[in-house]
Amino acid sequence: MKELKKYMSLGIIVIIVMATLVSHVSADTGKHLFILSGQSNMAGLDHELTFVPTVQKEFGKDNVIVVKYAKGGTPIRSWFSEWKAPAGDSKDYGKIGKLYANLLKNVKMQIKDVNLKTVTVCWMQGERDAKEGLQGVYRKSLEGLIDQVRNDLSFKQV
Repeated sequence: MKELKKYMSLGIIVIIVMATLVSHVSADTGKHLFILSGQSNMAGLDHELTFVPTVQKEFGKDNVIVVKYAKGGTPIRSWFSEWKAPAGDSKDYGKIGKLYANLLKNVKMQIKDVNLKTVTVCWMQGERDAKEGLQGVYRKSLEGLIDQVRNDLSFKQV
């Protein structure tokens, strides 16, 4: 009987340690943040019907945060605060990065006090830039926008 109590006590300790480890590992895994942004195709996407159920099925409903902020007809310069016109282009393109501040504000409200495991940006935009003949600076602008998200969220793997 004494031996049985000893093993039961040991079993309870193992269960407590395992439960503590599992809860600690769960806390460390964090949530998956998906940022849906861009222009009209993204603005028109019913993400609640299509995107959200898919990522919730994959990662679990409580492990997913989806933030959508998009505006139709906008060029990438409305989102990337360090956008530069092509060399030799002196046209006034207006306020640069004006929409990004709103996007970032929405994201930060959703992730306050949340540990993130991943950050994914789903970007649908580019037609406006092509129509304006600005495709030559698009790739650098998109890469800069992703760097901007990395820096502002302090999350290097975006």
